Amino acid sequence: MELSKQRTRTVVIALDGSSHSDYAFQWYNEHFRRPDDEVVLVHCSERHQAFHAAMGTADIQSVCNILSEEEETEEKLKTQFEKKLKSYGMSGSVKASYGKPGEVIITVANEVHASNIIVGSRGHGKMRRTFLGSVSDYVVHHSEVPVTVCRHKYHASHNTDH
Repeated sequence: MELSKQRTRTVVIALDGSSHSDYAFQWYNEHFRRPDDEVVLVHCSERHQAFHAAMGTADIQSVCNILSEEEETEEKLKTQFEKKLKSYGMSGSVKASYGKPGEVIITVANEVHASNIIVGSRGHGKMRRTFLGSVSDYVVHHSEVPVTVCRHKYHASHNTDH
């Protein structure tokens, strides 16, 4: 392979609509992006919230309404992410799924034969990660490809839970 010819990379970027994931997307665009990259934006939702919210009512219509609202929100996010790809002139797609975010990111990365995974970090300290877990920790420990965890400088300097 000639040095002047680089093969196309598939880069998975995890997005959840937060400022942390947006920072990861921006970091990719400014520091890591190549013109021929294929970008796969992964968004994952956990559906259990709807069932917990309506459990006490035993009202099926309430559960259906909550699920419908969540689906509408998810569709809006997917459309927003597709527009983001286009506005930055990136080639790629958006994969939206339901389940545990870390597991979904790894599954999609394996399916698309990703070269790299880019994730944001909320900046939780060790104590909080121990009890709550962390999507970025899960991805780092289960990925077969390099993972870049983008942690905003503000969160790194203001985290007191070391």
